[in-house]
Amino acid sequence: MDIVNGELNGINIETRYNIAPTEQVPVLLQTTGSTWDLREMRWWLVPFWADGPSTKYTMFNAKSETLSKSHAFSEPFQRRRCIIPASGYYEWTREGGIKVPHHIQPAADAGFAFAGLWDRWRSDESMLESCTIITGAAPENMQETHARVPIHLSREEIPRWLDPGATRESLVKLLNPSLRMPLSVTPLSSYVGNARNKDERCIEPLGESRVISI
Repeated sequence: MDIVNGELNGINIETRYNIAPTEQVPVLLQTTGSTWDLREMRWWLVPFWADGPSTKYTMFNAKSETLSKSHAFSEPFQRRRCIIPASGYYEWTREGGIKVPHHIQPAADAGFAFAGLWDRWRSDESMLESCTIITGAAPENMQETHARVPIHLSREEIPRWLDPGATRESLVKLLNPSLRMPLSVTPLSSYVGNARNKDERCIEPLGESRVISI
């Protein structure tokens, strides 16, 4: 895994073609001494102060513009930042009155390093670690695909995002939603729209890919 400079050799991330919110996702953290740690977490943040896991509020994404003001996200933004690695993601675009799914992935790089937050919820009987992906307003060259995008970081930005001593101002600058790399956007069939479908048919192209440049 390029992100961790080989520090997690021997650990393989299972290929998952269709992860839905509330399912488990791999999450990268840096512990004391800048050692990498890979954990599985629920993709739908449960704040430490919550009564328990719930889907009452949309917590699988966090808007970059309101992190500091959010009761759920402000403390994780200050203390519990993470990286959520992914080879690609899906987005639906309305075309001629029909929503068409698209697979978005780096045109040349191996994958994304999404900026994320995590938290740990406890009860007397159990403990749950969960995460959320930070999103921002889509840059102009992505607006045709969707109004918002998950914010991905460059390799140089990752240690700055995870730095426990980073100032809020420096973190906000990192959350610029501009593209760090050219992206490939490929139309797919509606097969991927069913979260029960988990096989490689989810990424079978339905048409030609287009590349969005930086």
